[in-house]
Amino acid sequence: MNALQDPEFGTITLRRSKLARHVRLKLDTRGGISISLPMRTPLLIAKQLLNESRQHLRRMLGDIQANQRTYTNGDQIGKSHILRFEAGGEQYGHDIIDNLLIISHPLNPHTQKLQVALQKAILAALRLQAKAYLSRRLQQFAELYDFSYSKLRFSSASTRWGSCSSQKTISLNIWLMELPFELIDYVLIHELCHTKEMNHSPRFWHLVEDFCPDYKFHRKQLKQFRPQS
Repeated sequence: MNALQDPEFGTITLRRSKLARHVRLKLDTRGGISISLPMRTPLLIAKQLLNESRQHLRRMLGDIQANQRTYTNGDQIGKSHILRFEAGGEQYGHDIIDNLLIISHPLNPHTQKLQVALQKAILAALRLQAKAYLSRRLQQFAELYDFSYSKLRFSSASTRWGSCSSQKTISLNIWLMELPFELIDYVLIHELCHTKEMNHSPRFWHLVEDFCPDYKFHRKQLKQFRPQS
C-alpha cells in the first residue's frame, strides 16, 4: 500500500491487490479517499479516475463535513487531551505534548487538508488514551469477575465499539474514549461476557446482567453515539 499526493484532496491511499479486477475509488465516513487497483495497473489510470471523480468527491466531502463535529481551540479530545490549533507553519501536522494535541497548519489552511490532519491527530490521541486506559480497565474487570481473554487489539472502525473472536481476542474501538465512563464499562463487560458466550442468547444477556445490572439502560444510551467524530 502506498499513497498519491493530490493538491486538492491531500493524501490518497493506493491499495494494489492481486484480487482486484478493476480500478475503484472509495471515500470513507471520515473523508479519507482511497483507490484500489490491480497489481500491474499504471499509476496514470488511478490519477485519471481521481480527476474524473473530482466533482462527485467535492459534493460527497461537503456532505460529510456538514455532518462532522466542528472542532475549535480548547476542545477536549477523549478523556485527557486538549486541542490547540497553531497557524503559521508550512505543512499540516500534529504533535502531542503532555495533554495538548497540537495541530499545525498554514495561515490560510485548505479545508480538506486541515480536516485530514485533524483526523489523524485525533486518532493518534485516542489511540494513546485507549492503550493506557482501556487496557487497564479491561484487565481489572477480567480479574474482578473471573474472565480470561487471549489478546487485546485496538481499532478505529466506524461500525463496532468492540468485538470478541472465538479465540478470545477482544478488539476495542479507540473512539470509546469519547463515551461516558459508564458506557465504556458496559462495552468492556459485554465483550468479556463473549469470552464465555459467543452469541447474544438469553444466557449471554443474563451473564451481562450479573456484572452490569443496568445494561439495558446503557445499551439504549449507546445507540445515541457512533464510533467516529
